Amino acid sequence: MSMYVTDTHPLIYYRNRVVRRLSARARTVFEQAENGEALILIPAPVLWEVSMLEKAEHITLNQPYAEWVKDLLQNRCFDCVPLDASIIAESRDYSFNNDIFDAVIVATAKLQDLPLITRDVAITNSGVVEICW
Repeated sequence: MSMYVTDTHPLIYYRNRVVRRLSARARTVFEQAENGEALILIPAPVLWEVSMLEKAEHITLNQPYAEWVKDLLQNRCFDCVPLDASIIAESRDYSFNNDIFDAVIVATAKLQDLPLITRDVAITNSGVVEICW
């Protein structure tokens, strides 16, 4: 089974069914996960960022946040990676426009040694992790 880590924006696009904003490759990976053919790890700060964006009304989810995240994590092909001391330590080496979420997301992918689903240019250009987009 293929495994990936996701950034915040691809997860929002996929779960809100705005798949046209995903690349063909990213869309395929999310569809494989929905079909039980891939595992997508979600760093806990991704869920925190989704929650903050929704609460601040920067994004609209297709259902209330609590239901959105519950439905997401009920699928066995999506799993949350807790934020721990090793991820925090690794994230200190990264600065992507001073975005602590991006630093922790990249650190999670790096420590898991998995591709990161993202279109973020700063992350992509850093070469720190393999990118799936």
